[in-house]
Amino acid sequence: MFAKGDVAQIISTPSSATLIEKANPELKGKLGYFPIPGRTAKAPGSVFTGGSDLIIPEKADQRSAGYDVIKELAGAKWQEKLAKTMSYVPNKPSLAHVIEGEESTAAMAEGAAEGHATPNSPEWAAVEADNPIKLYMTSVLQGGDPATEAKTASDKITGVLAGS
Repeated sequence: MFAKGDVAQIISTPSSATLIEKANPELKGKLGYFPIPGRTAKAPGSVFTGGSDLIIPEKADQRSAGYDVIKELAGAKWQEKLAKTMSYVPNKPSLAHVIEGEESTAAMAEGAAEGHATPNSPEWAAVEADNPIKLYMTSVLQGGDPATEAKTASDKITGVLAGS
């Protein structure tokens, strides 16, 4: 929709710019980036921070090998490679130098500094399956009352996390 000119701005990850420019080459070099605005100009808004979940199944035959893989992926060497090749925000502030000069990733990193992760709960997958956050955002963008829609989404998430 953005590449077609149907919307003026989107909330997305930096890697989307490549796809947008591929779909509409006239946009190459014309896209701008900024973190989601906060309540004031002094700080960006609070955003979701997340990524891939790296796990080792409880009954894995090679648990120590799985641990080694996760340790490597979370380490500085792989975080730098991921940041450079995938427009990815590294997992440690000490690696911020890797994205210097990358306007899109730097904007995402600025927003991530004010970010929060999802709750550490085995029920979170059930929240994502129904996706009340997307429903909330869609409703507000279509004219729904933000406070009412936020309460609806919050109640739904709370209920799912409580196991109901």
